[in-house]
Amino acid sequence: MALTIPLKLMRIGSLLLTAVLPLAAGVADAAPNGTWLSQPQIWYYSSTQALTDLMAQIRYENYKIVFLDYRKVSDEMQQEVAYEARRQGLFPVVWVQSPQYRSMSIRDLVHAARHGDGIQVDDHFFANYSLTDFYMLRRLYNKPIFCSIQPFQVGRVPANGCNQLDVQCYTPQTFQRCLKLADQLGAVVSLSTINTLGFQKSLGGRRFNTFLWHGE
Repeated sequence: MALTIPLKLMRIGSLLLTAVLPLAAGVADAAPNGTWLSQPQIWYYSSTQALTDLMAQIRYENYKIVFLDYRKVSDEMQQEVAYEARRQGLFPVVWVQSPQYRSMSIRDLVHAARHGDGIQVDDHFFANYSLTDFYMLRRLYNKPIFCSIQPFQVGRVPANGCNQLDVQCYTPQTFQRCLKLADQLGAVVSLSTINTLGFQKSLGGRRFNTFLWHGE
């Protein structure tokens, strides 16, 4: 027996299909999230008056966040870098690298991030500071906290307090396992420019960070 579909329902179905198809097509595209700038990169782009072009290029490649290594960077330069990032529509986050080597207290971390719009604590922090320290940071710091871990540190992820978490998927041999962990945690996938950036096309719709910025 032939099935007759009312014309009105056919039109509705057509409209729904038209609306869904562009979304489905975009699901396969990985989404750039953030990229790191090292201390030497910051010095170089600032001293050559190239910060505007740098931030514009990062934003052009659809990144949203810049993680900034401000060690031994002057206050004036820190403010200049953060200003240019904001001016180009980026979110400047101070990456407090290896705080244990500088015997930094939690209040020191808060002070180090004073010129950014957020702070990043990474695997070095979680290897050398306690969860009590993290929650003290959360109490004292009123801006977003970005957490970054290596896969084996999953047990040290705070139950709450990270505004964004990323997992460092830097090793080709363990890349697929790392992706599964990131999915379980709802985390951003961080890629190594040297070792795993080439896997970008296999990310599907996942968000990713790039370590370090590669556009020199």
